[in-house]
Amino acid sequence: MTPFRYRSRIKEFNEAFTKQVASELQERGNELISPRNAQKFSHGRMWKTKPTEHGDGASEMQVHSFGIVSHFNDVVNHDLSKFVEARNRLVEGLMAQFQTSLYQTLDQSTEKSGNKVAVGPGKSFAEAFLAALEMIEFSIDENGEVSLPQIHMGREGIEKLFADLEAQGPDFTERVEQVKAEKSKLARQRESERLTKFPPAWEGD
Repeated sequence: MTPFRYRSRIKEFNEAFTKQVASELQERGNELISPRNAQKFSHGRMWKTKPTEHGDGASEMQVHSFGIVSHFNDVVNHDLSKFVEARNRLVEGLMAQFQTSLYQTLDQSTEKSGNKVAVGPGKSFAEAFLAALEMIEFSIDENGEVSLPQIHMGREGIEKLFADLEAQGPDFTERVEQVKAEKSKLARQRESERLTKFPPAWEGD
């Protein structure tokens, strides 16, 4: 027996609930991955990336799931706040799985390429930051501007990093700016070389 008097509205409710969850997940996901860098598949579960010096990359869709429970009394009492709480729990649960999957994928990628920096004994967060910056290739966005890399860390880690960066002297800051300038120049050169592979836009008569 369903908890709704009007059974024909069950599908309508489920669709609205699912749409809200999907919308919130999309917004939260956009904070981690720009929509410009996301691809959607209409069918299939597997794909391969272009072969590189590290070999072919084959990947597969991963299923994320998270269960929620709505108590019968909450439904009978028309406690609508419970639906909001359930939706929020569902979004948080699915986002936690998505973040875990995302960072595991990044970790596997950097392990394969060797682009990893560790903060070990005698090495500061600032030194690790500079070493990582020297490894990264900057890119060019759709507006032709240099896109700087993002930092993804936990709250405690990011606080330690910024505190350590602020404690560095002018020589360190100058080195960081020098690396950024060099990387930006190389990014523009690569983009210029890429654009030469395409014919100029047709300008008409």
